Amino acid sequence: MPRQVDQEERRATMSHAVWQVVSDSGLEGLTLRAVAASAGCTTGMVTHYFPDKKALLAHARSEMHRRMAARIDTLPTGPTPRDTLYTVAEQALPLDDERFLEAVVWSQFLLTTRNDPALLGEHIRGHASWISRLAALVRAACPDRPEPAVLDSRVRSLVACLDGLALNAVTAPDAYPPDLQRRVLETQLDLILEGSRSL
Repeated sequence: MPRQVDQEERRATMSHAVWQVVSDSGLEGLTLRAVAASAGCTTGMVTHYFPDKKALLAHARSEMHRRMAARIDTLPTGPTPRDTLYTVAEQALPLDDERFLEAVVWSQFLLTTRNDPALLGEHIRGHASWISRLAALVRAACPDRPEPAVLDSRVRSLVACLDGLALNAVTAPDAYPPDLQRRVLETQLDLILEGSRSL
């Protein structure tokens, strides 16, 4: 048992180091050597958990998904289904330092997925989980009880809006400040929940 606890502690240290490097240097600075320096250990210790940069990147993406899911799971339920949907959807927007960092990791990860089956698989799993979570919330918030195909279109419209906002906000933060991101999200919810039944 003590050996198992030690392994978990080391994994937690490595996880923290990966995020620290991303925070300080961006994805371009995410190397085995940089993670080792941040964790205060040897490069050999890092390679015990992450054999190469691709493994570090996959870990950063999966950890981002885990952190976001854990944060959402602790959110209080809103007074209406729409309020709950808004609160959850807002977690995908880079509205504070933590979420900005997550959006940077996510955007950098997207650039590496197209030609890498393992990373693409990680992306597909995370995306499917997000779609499923939002679908349940959109269904509960829709006053017209849409058919499955319509619901799917509405959810994907919302995801496309969130993704576009996140990408633009991390690329040009001054052009997409938090207040604007929130207003755009509100407008998108108006469209998919009430305004455009053809979506």
